[in-house]
Amino acid sequence: MAYSLYDGTIPVLKAALKDTAHLLKMARMLPHPNTLLDARLYEDMKPLTFQVYTVTKFTEIISARLSGREAVVYEDDMTSWEEMHARINEVLARVQNTDKDVVNKLGEEAAPTAMGEGVTMDLTGKAYAHGVTIPNILFHVSITYAILRKEGVPLGKADFIMPFVREYVPRV
Repeated sequence: MAYSLYDGTIPVLKAALKDTAHLLKMARMLPHPNTLLDARLYEDMKPLTFQVYTVTKFTEIISARLSGREAVVYEDDMTSWEEMHARINEVLARVQNTDKDVVNKLGEEAAPTAMGEGVTMDLTGKAYAHGVTIPNILFHVSITYAILRKEGVPLGKADFIMPFVREYVPRV
């Protein structure tokens, strides 16, 4: 069986969401977890809630693109742990319902793709997934980890890596 775009994309998206949820769960174990919602890695960077917003936003965008559906548009408006977990679960449910054949087909099709303020490029779904959205998603999962680690959440490398391992090796 050939390794497909679906195989290299959808499990990564699921793992990124599960990883983010796991990191948040660990953070909530601290005595005063609400102080972490606005925590930042550095003063000129966006807070924890923005990191979760961005992970879910770009996961939704690429999942929709590769599924042939309109993406749900989210706002950066989460202010609680419950809202962040609900958003993650909502996006994860849609990612889990993606059709492998549709993803592999649409991954080869080029379409006008918004790349930021007023910039559009014709990109295949594959190029958009692996050249833009997945690196962006993984950056914000990493920043989530870094913020929480900086704030004293007892996280290790396995907390970051294992959700990805479990997507590809389910028996772990």
